[in-house]
Amino acid sequence: MANQLDQKKKASLASRILVAAILLAVFIPCFVLGGYYWLGFVCLAFIIGVYEYVHCTQKGYSWWVYAIAYLLSGCTFLWFIFEGLATMDDFVLSAPLSGLSISPLWIGISLLSYFGLGLFDKKVGVDGVFYLFGMGLLVSLGMQALICVRLFPMSLDLQNHAPDFLYFGSAAYFIFVAIATIMNDTWAYFVGIFFGKHKMIPSVSPNKTWEGFFGGWILGGLTCFLFALLSDYFGYPILPGLVMFGEGNRFWAVLLLSFALPLIGNLGDLSFSLIKRHFGTKDYGTILRAHGGVLDRVDSFCFTMIFAAIVASLSTGNYAAWF
Repeated sequence: MANQLDQKKKASLASRILVAAILLAVFIPCFVLGGYYWLGFVCLAFIIGVYEYVHCTQKGYSWWVYAIAYLLSGCTFLWFIFEGLATMDDFVLSAPLSGLSISPLWIGISLLSYFGLGLFDKKVGVDGVFYLFGMGLLVSLGMQALICVRLFPMSLDLQNHAPDFLYFGSAAYFIFVAIATIMNDTWAYFVGIFFGKHKMIPSVSPNKTWEGFFGGWILGGLTCFLFALLSDYFGYPILPGLVMFGEGNRFWAVLLLSFALPLIGNLGDLSFSLIKRHFGTKDYGTILRAHGGVLDRVDSFCFTMIFAAIVASLSTGNYAAWF
């Protein structure tokens, strides 16, 4: 028998819907316009996110710990801009986005800097060194991937200024990944509410059930695959290298990707939840009310967007960047 939707869950759902509506009012214009509007939106999310993962430890870190975290992770996040400015005479935001931009040298400097911080601040310690380094790298690359996946198609066709390409064609891949991530979470939430009986990993995520997990995975995968199918049919393949119709199509590759993304999103959600449980906190923040903090909303996206950015890079034959 389906579970009853009690008053507490109804209130939580109403709060979620209200906050989501406000977020969408800001998100949609920035996303549709792309470019520096989208960069600004993601930068704001990044600034809040860094504060949240440092504050999550509940160790009462001094201001300089936050400052160093912002400096090191901020440079990792914006490395593609530094790289573009250094190699291009006339910098174009989308031009250097052939994939994620990572500097092994800067990552090494970051790790050494955190070790130095651990030596001079007893509150940080060895655990803090690896936590701040690891979370900084994950959040930085996750936020960079949000920009990369939105602007990547523009880097393939910088001369195409047609409105349908700028505002939908270039965004189709991002929408595809977002649908996989959001609909997995949405379907899992509703299937879990009405049919969830068997707890999945209660020590990490008390409300997740196996019924919700499989419901979110299957229905989320089907939803995003349907979007890819319709988008391609009307002339907007999610990526030039992942065309679903005609000779040399990649129909099965898109199908596989559609069902892989929800699983990766679940891994991201559970990984961020594991960190919260480790520090004994329910949410990373309260800025989004019932939704928690920014990191509570982008946990799955950090994983799916990084994966999607790698897939996009590989779809152009850019294997040398990853192997």
